Amino acid sequence: MKRFLTLMLLVLALLAGCGTGGGEGRELRRIGRALGVDVSGGTLARFEDSHGGFHGDGLTAAEVELDGLEEGLADAPGWRPLPMTENAARALQMFQEEGGAPEEGFYYLYDRQSQDPYDDSQLHQRYSWNFTLAVYDSGAGRLCYYEFDT
Repeated sequence: MKRFLTLMLLVLALLAGCGTGGGEGRELRRIGRALGVDVSGGTLARFEDSHGGFHGDGLTAAEVELDGLEEGLADAPGWRPLPMTENAARALQMFQEEGGAPEEGFYYLYDRQSQDPYDDSQLHQRYSWNFTLAVYDSGAGRLCYYEFDT
């Protein structure tokens, strides 16, 4: 009985995120996997996720404070130096009330509805959006991450 209670307490702690890899670390690993870069050394300044329901539609928005990321982005798949394409800039405007892309840095756009997921030419030509967009401001050391599914 004692072993059973110990095992149950361990399982509950892991489910609550109290074990190793919980909380902020889990979200940073999720963002890093989606973008193909290591952001584990960053600090999560904001994280919101409204995905859910039957179809899993929603928006994940995050901001990560992380200096020195630009060194690894030049060769990372899907990452491009700023300025953004017109379609990527329009997508970014959907999530930011004011401002736009920073002057210096990189951006990443992965369109899950396209044959070539790094091609954004048809991004705004459909009735739904399913894409991941990230912008890294190398001057401020800030990564903005958006995963949008409709």
